[in-house]
Amino acid sequence: MPALAQTQGSITVTGYVKDATGESLIGATVQVKGVTGGTITDVDGNYMLKNVPARGILVFSFVGMQNKEVAVNGKKTINVTLSDDTQQLEQVVVIGYGSVKKSDVTGSVASVKTEALKEIPANSVEGLLQGRAAGLQVINSSQDPGADATVRIRGGSSLRGSNSPLVVVDGFPLGDAGDLKQINPSDIVNIEILKDASASAIYGSRGANGVIMITTKRAKTGTTSITLRQQITLSQFDSKLNLWRDPVLMASLNNESRINGGFEPLYVGKTNSTGVYYPSIEELQTTWTTNTRWDDLVFRDTPVSNNTTATISSSNDRTVFNLSANYYTDNGMYIKDNYKKGGYNLSIDHNLYDNLKVRFSNILSRGVRNSNGGLAYWRNPIYPIYDESGNYWLSNANDFSHPIALTELRKNESKSLDVISSLALEWQLFPYLKLTSQLNYKFGKSVSDKYYPKTYTEAGQFSNGQAEIENWEGHSLVSETFANFLKTFDRHEISAMAGYSYEYYMSRSSGLRAKDFVNESLGNENMGSGNPEKNEVWNGYSENKLVSGMFRLNYTYDNKYLLTLTARADGSSKFGKNNKWAMFPSGAVSWKAHEEEFIKKLNVFDELKFRFSYGISGNQGISPYQTLSRYGTDKYYNDGDWATTIGPGYVSGWTGPGWIYRVWSGIPNPDLKWETTAQADFGIDMAFFNRRLQVSFDYYDKQTSDLLRERNLALSSGYDKMWVNDGKIQNRGFEVTIDADIVSTKDWHLSGTLIYSRNRNKVKDLGNSIESGLITDPMTGMLFEYSGNNLEQYRDYTNILAIGQPVNVFYGYKVDGIVQTLNEGIDAGLSGDYAQPGEFKYMNLNGDNQISEADKTIIGDPNPDFTASLALNLSWKKFDASIFFNGVFGQDVLNTKAFGQPNNSPLRWTPDNHTNKYPSLREGRQTKISDWWIEDGAFLRIQNLNIGYTFELPEKSFLSKVRLYMNASNLYTFTKFDGYDPEVGLNGVYSGGYPRLRKWTFGLDLTF
Repeated sequence: MPALAQTQGSITVTGYVKDATGESLIGATVQVKGVTGGTITDVDGNYMLKNVPARGILVFSFVGMQNKEVAVNGKKTINVTLSDDTQQLEQVVVIGYGSVKKSDVTGSVASVKTEALKEIPANSVEGLLQGRAAGLQVINSSQDPGADATVRIRGGSSLRGSNSPLVVVDGFPLGDAGDLKQINPSDIVNIEILKDASASAIYGSRGANGVIMITTKRAKTGTTSITLRQQITLSQFDSKLNLWRDPVLMASLNNESRINGGFEPLYVGKTNSTGVYYPSIEELQTTWTTNTRWDDLVFRDTPVSNNTTATISSSNDRTVFNLSANYYTDNGMYIKDNYKKGGYNLSIDHNLYDNLKVRFSNILSRGVRNSNGGLAYWRNPIYPIYDESGNYWLSNANDFSHPIALTELRKNESKSLDVISSLALEWQLFPYLKLTSQLNYKFGKSVSDKYYPKTYTEAGQFSNGQAEIENWEGHSLVSETFANFLKTFDRHEISAMAGYSYEYYMSRSSGLRAKDFVNESLGNENMGSGNPEKNEVWNGYSENKLVSGMFRLNYTYDNKYLLTLTARADGSSKFGKNNKWAMFPSGAVSWKAHEEEFIKKLNVFDELKFRFSYGISGNQGISPYQTLSRYGTDKYYNDGDWATTIGPGYVSGWTGPGWIYRVWSGIPNPDLKWETTAQADFGIDMAFFNRRLQVSFDYYDKQTSDLLRERNLALSSGYDKMWVNDGKIQNRGFEVTIDADIVSTKDWHLSGTLIYSRNRNKVKDLGNSIESGLITDPMTGMLFEYSGNNLEQYRDYTNILAIGQPVNVFYGYKVDGIVQTLNEGIDAGLSGDYAQPGEFKYMNLNGDNQISEADKTIIGDPNPDFTASLALNLSWKKFDASIFFNGVFGQDVLNTKAFGQPNNSPLRWTPDNHTNKYPSLREGRQTKISDWWIEDGAFLRIQNLNIGYTFELPEKSFLSKVRLYMNASNLYTFTKFDGYDPEVGLNGVYSGGYPRLRKWTFGLDLTF
């Protein structure tokens, strides 16, 4: 056949190619019928084909779709919609510095169906991803306005380095997942989760924890569209508050507790030592009238939040632009506790020449957070709000929990500004070679204002009024240049990418604290009214650089056998001169067995693909300067005044009961190097019944060595901690995703997605036991160290890192019910108050007939056995409904509120109620950490329900589409857990809070 050539009457044709749902097809082929050559559509489904005969015929094709022929007839813009030939679109996924058809993916990549997320209002996208992809763990443990999420892909691989996956938006590596507030979820069209080393290795050390690839909207060629989305959200508690509603019962149990602890009862009709009158039980039953409902005062009845997005997009044969603006408010349950943000997203693509395109985007987001959470809604109901003089009523001089006083007099506000800009040039040098150069810049700034009044706050009382202003700003610059090569030779297809990346990060902070205010009327807006001799000033500066070279080769033979080789060399300024550089290689192979004749003859598989990958990635997710000797300052109180010291080392934290001990760090380690993770992945992709049933399975093994962690040092060193490479962690697991197109008729459609993920982690090594200061368990010989922070309630650590055990297992005593008699307590090895009836019956595990630290053992595991989710989607004509279930199973939770609360205190042990479940009430009891506090934290949640109707309007109407919908989040949680919500942080400790919020969203979408 003749090659495509310039002829008289030829024209240039542009347009877009999409599927039946309106989604862009990436990589669709466009060519003149009877002529070799042609072009393919880009990431937005757009194409441009030159030298087209004015009377020719264009052929549009895409794997899994029916080919379509369109007569040109002199038209310069031709847009087409391809029909699904196999009932399933052959998706194209973005894999970093390029894209590939899903059928040609060799690594482990999961695509998130963003249609299910668009109608759920959220301040950031990460929280919406919970349960949406196999191997992706998202924990939304905080419900405060603007709260972050914790995100993990295939478990945590690091102890002190970053465990969060990298987020890449339109090719810009923004940073760790968890707080992506700058991107409006309504602007997102595609999300890909790169999970194994082969898929994420192209991002080197930044992709060590996996990568979340986000693609935002672009206008389709030849169209103009205006959309408006308005959402109103109402919030409410999903369960009742656990509060004292009966003051008589509360006072009676309090007296009982104090008497059992050897203290004078409080509610006896007398004024106590702090000057507060506590009525007697009889008074509470007869004449006492104060019964303050603090929860009614500090909680909003039904917080109303708003989410408004307006979008305009348009394009012609040379220019495409998309502009969206968003205003979002999130009103929390506490009064005056809210988060607001507004911003815009502008993107412009312009063809300077037929083979040279410039892409520009700019995102601006402005946020305001007024924090007023944690108010004491559990405050004693006999306390009034005001005293007889109209001042706030305080129970004593150190009463710092009056919620109304704090709301009206304390200030805690922060403002943030984020700007994300990107400029890229794409030069199609040849049909098979494209050069891309992209410059990305991110600027962030925040200002925090705080004021603590003299009387009602601890900091304010100690300082006679205290004001603070903190400033932070950060700059990120990423410059990347890379080339993509794609060529087909008979049965061979080769694609390659090679590039260079330079990343620079700088942050700067400063703060001012003023104390001893003469006048509080202006708070921190007049810090000059504080005592200048007590002013405190601090500042910080940090910068680091990352230079990288990357290469990827994809080879396909006969559309059956696929090979991917990836390598990236990273050089980080965070490490010493001998360890700055590291190479991270990976490889993957895949076999499309369904293309073999012997498989085709079975008439079973529409797809049967085997994948295997292995790769090594690194982690540099620690603060800069850890290889250098650090200097710091500290203050101490001496002879009635504060003294400041400066010298080697710095305070990196506090520990011990009441946080009374400083942790001293800053010793240099010039040999510090990359943390390394080696990961193997085996996967199978299958499709049946004309692709109406699809199954994907992955098994992985991740081995992380040279852990970046702070090792304990001997006291003779003068330091407590030093950063080292020490230890190993293993993560193993498997994932299953099942997609089913269950019913598909003209009017009805029912589909579902089932996701199952199982991960097992294990601490394999923590370094030399002597050098690392490891503790030996006396019964088992297990080596371990304490993890996290000391919990004041028990004056002990709750979690440990133990060799051979999962990360952060609980360590404490076992309890065999409640002591019923004194002899029973003595026989159990207990002594003193612990042997008394009504006490916890701690078990003597080592057989020495006494309860001591030697009887501690592993008592629980906060890591889930598996997670699972089920999404069902149903539509009938213009009606649609979807429901999403999400569950986490097999994890333990340490419930610090398992006793001493209004719902369980009345069930206590008494001489007349010999329960074996709850102890007696005893003021001053020093409770030990034990398995009595451990509960089953498994839950299954009806996480989302959506019902909608779409009106299709006549073509001549100024409106093309109207959609009404209702979305309900957190409808119901099935669980045995006794607290408000079993979804807690990674350490598994539950500390109370308030019930989970059930949210009702009513939305209206208008398309013009």
